Amino acid sequence: MNVAFINENTLGHTSYLPRFVAELTENPGLGIVPHRIDAMPLPPEHRSAERGIRGLNRLGLDFLAVRWRRATSRHAAEQLVALRRRVRIDAVVVNTQSVGLLLPDVAADVPCWVALDATFDELRRSPWFAPTAAARWFHPLTLRWLLNRERRLFRHATGLLPWSDHVVSALRRHHPDLPATVHRLPPSLRDPGMEDDGVPRTGRPRLLFVGGDFRRKGGAALVEAWQNGLREHCDLDVVTRDAVPAIPGMAVHRGVEAGSAVWKDLWQRASLFVFPSSLETFGIVLLEAQAFGAPVVASPVGAAREILDDGRSGWMLPDATPGTIQRMVMEALASPSECRARAASGRARFLERYELASNTARLAGWIRGTAPR
Repeated sequence: MNVAFINENTLGHTSYLPRFVAELTENPGLGIVPHRIDAMPLPPEHRSAERGIRGLNRLGLDFLAVRWRRATSRHAAEQLVALRRRVRIDAVVVNTQSVGLLLPDVAADVPCWVALDATFDELRRSPWFAPTAAARWFHPLTLRWLLNRERRLFRHATGLLPWSDHVVSALRRHHPDLPATVHRLPPSLRDPGMEDDGVPRTGRPRLLFVGGDFRRKGGAALVEAWQNGLREHCDLDVVTRDAVPAIPGMAVHRGVEAGSAVWKDLWQRASLFVFPSSLETFGIVLLEAQAFGAPVVASPVGAAREILDDGRSGWMLPDATPGTIQRMVMEALASPSECRARAASGRARFLERYELASNTARLAGWIRGTAPR
């Protein structure tokens, strides 16, 4: 089967579908020939849709959320039409609905699967859709087109692939009469394996923070907690794309690619992964921590409660203030046996729910099962 995979290609979405595409490419026995389409970057003539309009953006009246999604959906649709002129496409998988809003117009005759990390009803309450209270007041006007198009796409879809149980619940709450099949398909990673050279780890514990958007992901609060007392007990590794000044005892790593030797070494050396993020729809980096068997201290945002099994596979921060971060990190470091137990629980949960080969095989089965005969 030839299947088009339309990738949103922004933030955490850059890696969601490409991992499944790579696994399908390397395992032709699964019966799927993937064809990747990236909705981003936009061509130059459409890039104005990525920019807000000063004076209107705080109210949402620049329609940025709509303009960007309309432009990326058009760009994806145009690429799909061109692909179908060259190859018979038997199914389409799109992540997310933001870039698939025109699929009912250009692929009405093809089974369509829609992956999503949030519904637009959920996003309308977030800073992404509502930077101010005034912007929320204008939502009936500014988001009408998006909500109608999302509903139309979901009704067209053969199946919906929510990333988490939380999104499954949101779909049932906001779209109770959907005809589509619903299967949870979370972000998935290849198992890196657990390497143990048999040499006991010595020296000071090492905290690890990974977050491209340093402030939103909680990096600033963690560094403050570390400066206010944690530095006496542990060192800190910060992986980010932002410019963060180095402090003695704190190493800043920029330009680290996921899967690289440096990335792998940082995870293997981490005594504790700390992620006090203030805003997420999922939290893919938590899966990386679980895959490497790193104990986790994290905010209960996005799908963190589900990933960490309500705290049985890590510590949940009641808030992301520096004082609370310091207290929870010290609690974790003071109990090595509890760290090991929660890390082992997290790794078992990763292998059960988030391992790439297993989830790719499930996805291939769902697609094959609904293909036209």
